[in-house]
Amino acid sequence: MGIDEDVAYAKQIGIGKGKMTRTMTNDPQDSWHFEFSIGDVAIDNEWTIYKAIHQYIKQSTDKSRNRWSSIYAIKYKKVYDPPKNLEMLQLQSSSFEEAAACTGYYDHKNVYSQILRLLRELHTLNTRCLEIHSQTSICGKSLAVLQPSNFINVKLTAKMNRQLEEPMIVVNSCLPNWCEYLTKEYSFLFPFETRYLYLQSTAFGCSRSIARYQNIQARSSRLDSRRDDLQPVLGRIQRQKVRISRPRILESAVKVMDLYGSLPSILEVEYFEEVGTGLGPTLEFYAAVSKEFCKRSLTLWRDDGNSSTSGSYATSSQGLFPRPRSELYFESENGIRILNLYKAMGKFVAKALFDTRIIDLPLNSIFFKIFLNPQEKIQTLSDIRQVDSGIGNSLEVISYFAREKQRILQDFALSEVQRQKSLRRIKYQGVSLEDICLDCTLPGYPDIELTENGANTPVNIQNVEEYLDAVIEYTVGSGVTKQIEAFRSGFDTVFPSKHLKTFSADELVMLFGQAEEDWSPSTLLDAIRADHGYTPDSLSIKYLVEIMSSFTSKERREFLRFVTGSPRLPIGGFKSLTPRFTVVCKPNELPLTPDDYLPSVMTCVNYLKMPNYTSQDVMKSKLDTAMKEGQGSFHLS
Repeated sequence: MGIDEDVAYAKQIGIGKGKMTRTMTNDPQDSWHFEFSIGDVAIDNEWTIYKAIHQYIKQSTDKSRNRWSSIYAIKYKKVYDPPKNLEMLQLQSSSFEEAAACTGYYDHKNVYSQILRLLRELHTLNTRCLEIHSQTSICGKSLAVLQPSNFINVKLTAKMNRQLEEPMIVVNSCLPNWCEYLTKEYSFLFPFETRYLYLQSTAFGCSRSIARYQNIQARSSRLDSRRDDLQPVLGRIQRQKVRISRPRILESAVKVMDLYGSLPSILEVEYFEEVGTGLGPTLEFYAAVSKEFCKRSLTLWRDDGNSSTSGSYATSSQGLFPRPRSELYFESENGIRILNLYKAMGKFVAKALFDTRIIDLPLNSIFFKIFLNPQEKIQTLSDIRQVDSGIGNSLEVISYFAREKQRILQDFALSEVQRQKSLRRIKYQGVSLEDICLDCTLPGYPDIELTENGANTPVNIQNVEEYLDAVIEYTVGSGVTKQIEAFRSGFDTVFPSKHLKTFSADELVMLFGQAEEDWSPSTLLDAIRADHGYTPDSLSIKYLVEIMSSFTSKERREFLRFVTGSPRLPIGGFKSLTPRFTVVCKPNELPLTPDDYLPSVMTCVNYLKMPNYTSQDVMKSKLDTAMKEGQGSFHLS
């Protein structure tokens, strides 16, 4: 019986998600369900058959039996459900928490638990040290910030990686309880790569895990020049092909995500009137739609650029963050449109992660901080500075007046007359609050009034605290809450966003659009597979490595989009490109010479066909032309 058939059969007999229940009468005492067991081991409704057998063998006294050839008798019995009130109490504690309590993870007297909790507090202090420093008088020089790598436990990481290398254990949800517990509660113990592997292994379903292991095995077989043709293909993932209009790519993407975003099938994209199919056009689709979501005309983002100089895309040196809106705005037709776009964007981002596609959305880390922890109230000036450094610096000046006001009001040695006189004398570098000429509207958005008739209400020493709190609240609170909620609701239709809590906000920024990439000559030389006329020692390969290592950030994006269809490298850089980046010699036909040809590519297999140019300058010129002219369509070359 195959894995998928095994799981399907398990669900039929009750060993799957959900439980088989029959209610005979309206009497709660007559509500019952089947309970299954192997020997004395009760089978949980969430288990697969393999996990049930695995648990049974672990508790069995006879360790010599062959688990693959033995017969296991599954017994079942009728069990009456407890009264509703008791059942609700039982449901308040998850099965994992019960398992963790049984294994001693929650034993606060346990020395290991104490060490872990201490490490978590130290890690929190370390990551928030700048925020803490901004709120205290501690000297900045005394704050030694540790690198995240200092908290990584090498032995636990090695043990976790070994667990994730076992296909049958992972696919059948048989990972030890400590794996979930530590990644959930103490994720800083593991490097990003291990946590990303854990996400792929546990959050995307059985079929995805099987397919990933088989792809790894297939690549290993190719490296060994061997192939097992008798090996069965399990967990084959269905592919959903769609054809879209390039001129209306954003509208098409929104519709595609509505129709197919929540399906488990892999999305493959083709364009009308273009012959390209497969991975290349699909990667290019995700890159192009990422850029479409950044368009200034959509009015989704805060924008620190000038429309006459920065083009048609919203820009922010600190990452894109939602443009604040009032509550009433979202009752309008345009407000509903914006929420629908955020929801579609959430589906798009989740689908890209689900299908292991690369996107290029330079979102702000505070966006992900709110996305991961919606209950956490973010109201610090350090957070505001991460969203908009200009407004953050301005609010720092305003907060000076608020602090001085509180200092004077708390000085009980002063009389009321002296207090009022001192309040009027508060100045920052010789400038009073009234001299700044602020009104009670949101800085940069005069249409948003922070108080009733705010446009005609000046900010003075009497209302300075209310103004400061309102600006912070609107900037990272109520003014952006609905947009991020819409993004989260769209994301959750693909897979639960709770699985991302093992990552920090900065790591999600890296994952979705702003990762550092290594383009050094040594890395490029190791990454390039020279073939069909070229070797690693060929002069053309050396020219190409020198040219690529000298690329600007913009040129890197153009080159990657030309060769792979995506403007970014996958997690892990060039070594993670699948298939491997290959460069071959493009032949010429007489009387033409190699210098008469442009390079061409096969994006689906990361395949660059490069003529054997006479010089590095000629190669650079031809490559620049191909990179600029070979964008935005897929045709035969």
